[in-house]
Amino acid sequence: MLCAALCGASAAPAATVQVAGTITGTVTWWNTNEYVLNGFVYVLSNAVLIIEPGTVIRGKAGTGSDSAALFITQGAKIFANGTKHSPIVFTSETDDLDDPNDIPLWARNLWGGVVILGRARINTSSDATGNTANPKYDVYEGLPDTQIGGQYVHRYGGDDDNDNSGVFRYVSIRYSSTTILPNKEINGLSLCAVGRGTRIENVEVFGAGDDAVEFFGGTVNTKYMLSIFCDDDNFDIDQGYSGKNQFWFAIQAPDRKDNGGEWNGEPSGIAVGASPVANFEIYNATYIGAGTNATGNRAFLSREYAAPRVFNSIFTEFNVGGNIDTKSAVHFTNWVARFADNIFWAFASNGVPQNYWQNAVAQWVLTDPGHLKLLPNPRQNAVAQWVLTDPANSNLFVDPQLRSISRTNTPAFRLDPRPQPGSPALSSPRTAPNDGFYSPVAYRGAFADLNWASDWTFCGESGLLSGRNAGTPPPLPSAPPACAQPTLTIVRINDTTAQISWPSQVGCTYQLQVSPTLPAETWSNVGAPQSGTGGPLSATITTTSGNRFLRVRVQ
Repeated sequence: MLCAALCGASAAPAATVQVAGTITGTVTWWNTNEYVLNGFVYVLSNAVLIIEPGTVIRGKAGTGSDSAALFITQGAKIFANGTKHSPIVFTSETDDLDDPNDIPLWARNLWGGVVILGRARINTSSDATGNTANPKYDVYEGLPDTQIGGQYVHRYGGDDDNDNSGVFRYVSIRYSSTTILPNKEINGLSLCAVGRGTRIENVEVFGAGDDAVEFFGGTVNTKYMLSIFCDDDNFDIDQGYSGKNQFWFAIQAPDRKDNGGEWNGEPSGIAVGASPVANFEIYNATYIGAGTNATGNRAFLSREYAAPRVFNSIFTEFNVGGNIDTKSAVHFTNWVARFADNIFWAFASNGVPQNYWQNAVAQWVLTDPGHLKLLPNPRQNAVAQWVLTDPANSNLFVDPQLRSISRTNTPAFRLDPRPQPGSPALSSPRTAPNDGFYSPVAYRGAFADLNWASDWTFCGESGLLSGRNAGTPPPLPSAPPACAQPTLTIVRINDTTAQISWPSQVGCTYQLQVSPTLPAETWSNVGAPQSGTGGPLSATITTTSGNRFLRVRVQ
């Protein structure tokens, strides 16, 4: 008998699958099951975890390493390739998905989160041994440097900026984050030294108890990202992250929040001249703070050895503008901080709303010692003024005229972050680069008329976000393929041979393998690997008496 491996897995699906420990080989999580993470679950090196669109993964509550979390370790891959109509959901074990209001709208900290550990570069490590290694590595959030099967499962960092950890697309992460050590928390999504070969897009983090997304070095690019009601920072950056990002949307709840963005060049002020510099780019972000009556609550905090370049973005409804440390702009010849063609509006100063904020900017950028470190170098002082107030940078201090700002799901008044007709945000003198990653649009903020965030996210399902003019963005340019596990077709040719065929995708590589038993102790290759063509691939196999099991390994 010939049978494709796992060919009968969907015949009698289990309602709930408990997952613990480690994952090896190629494993598929089917949308006919629900999966419950028990403690830390590790996808080990060379393993592949495939998650079907529409699959629900739940995390058990806990503290420290007892909390549920999914770790994609160095050398492993995840293909969580959801769709607009079937997003993949990570949520709490207690979440009733049939009732979007069963958990309070601002709830957090009900389980851990998702951690992807890659082999791209970091500039500095908090781990003393990792900081002297070549290439440098760090250990995630101060966890023990644990070995499982000879692999250090909490390490990240290396020298491969093109490293590929797989695909994470159309994914909603809800009610996540837990403290594992003092001042060390699991974020909604942790991207640790993740390389630019990885595809991260259309990801919602709703109600994280720490940062929504934190970048620990690496080069991964992201697009269409949402941070909704997260406690700490919306998008946190550390350790020399240098990727490209477009279409970020963040809104804070008034109860718990910190910075819109915390952008660090390296961790804990321990580096001098750290390289690579955190020279990341952000185009078309909309940050909505907790409101001008909130305390603390900066729009952004940019520390030393970070050179953020932020364009065509909107910052509004924060208490204060932010802090800039100009070390990032003066210690390095090639990278300087740049804020250009952005809109700043509706900030408070000492409790008094200052909608135009322009008069306060000069004091904030140049003279307030609590907000800016000016060092004894003429260029450093000049940079501070240039970042925001130089007319050549075209930053505007005007009302972006967003359609509505709401932090509740009251039916009569819902959040709609699109600019109104006639808004100054609908045009910009700057067009995002047409470089194969960015969408070359010339407006400010994450939205123009299209509401790309409402029809696949929990913030849309829960009634927080208006569904007006919902739609799907045009296909992303030059995105790496999501190499899904194919289904095999077996056709017997005669008594001794059979033809095996399967669909393929351009850019993916497939290896047909055979085993005499299932579960398989060993898999033997049949023929050479085949490159995907976009059409079917096939191989001919000689049949013999007894059972033989077949699979295709996506490489």
